[in-house]
Amino acid sequence: MKITKRQLARIIKEEKARLVREMNPDGTISDGEDKMRDDFLTEVEMKIDELIEFVHASARRIGGDFRAPGIRAQAKELMINKIQMMRRRQ
Repeated sequence: MKITKRQLARIIKEEKARLVREMNPDGTISDGEDKMRDDFLTEVEMKIDELIEFVHASARRIGGDFRAPGIRAQAKELMINKIQMMRRRQ
């Protein structure tokens, strides 16, 4: 079955309109996407907080009050490098 350019344009227009109707106001499509994203970001924040606490406690355990700031700075630099590598993968 052949379709004309006009028919194809109409089909595309109707399909686009259907997709727009299905989209949430914020541009997401799936109903659970907002909650899943919020849950994910909450979990990421908790893990970051755990990592920061781990770095502080470990640096103090390893280096005491005098050397802990330098050890924390090294850990911070490592985290920054990893984040920059993640950005490059996008």
